Amino acid sequence: MGLEEEKEQKLKDFHGYQITMQTGKVAAPDWTFLHCLPRKQEEVDDEVFYSQRSLVFPEAENRKWTIMGLMVSLLTECTPQILKPRF
Repeated sequence: MGLEEEKEQKLKDFHGYQITMQTGKVAAPDWTFLHCLPRKQEEVDDEVFYSQRSLVFPEAENRKWTIMGLMVSLLTECTPQILKPRF
């Protein structure tokens, strides 16, 4: 966003730092992959992004419902009913 002229230099600087299954081998045996999206091909390999270890799409779905709840709250008269504790 506004730094398009630096793109080529950044691609050169970060060449070789892509997340691959090979880089996952140095992680804990039960590692998972998360990404906030949108994904760039230079950041993560397709094999990792679409693997069983990737939780990218469930993460995105959780974010979707959070955003939808916020929109409902902001755009309607609906306010959550919070029960106050009685002492």
